[in-house]
Amino acid sequence: MFANTLTLTINAVAKTLNRINQDNYGSEYLFKDSVEKITMKIRHSTETQDGFPVNRHNVFVEHRVYATPTALEKYFSTTITLRDREGSGPDALLKTWQGVSTLVLSLDDTLVTGDN
Repeated sequence: MFANTLTLTINAVAKTLNRINQDNYGSEYLFKDSVEKITMKIRHSTETQDGFPVNRHNVFVEHRVYATPTALEKYFSTTITLRDREGSGPDALLKTWQGVSTLVLSLDDTLVTGDN
């Protein structure tokens, strides 16, 4: 089980998210102030692929910056899905994710502007 609070850093600013729900399949966290709202959901499930059980780990982050008299509301969301066959262990999966994360960050804004 994750801690009651998790820290998410966006643009070098750390935000402490408090757990607001926890069940057998995952957790939900929330940060909210007068400027913004951040929700994070962590879910786990098992599915079948080619006859083999596959563990599925999902993280969904939604970040909403409220409108002001001079700026429109801003909205961002990010979803991460990590999958591995049962018995494969987390180490190789995490190393694969680190490689993908490094690659995505190296693409700067070209990925989010729609370049292929």
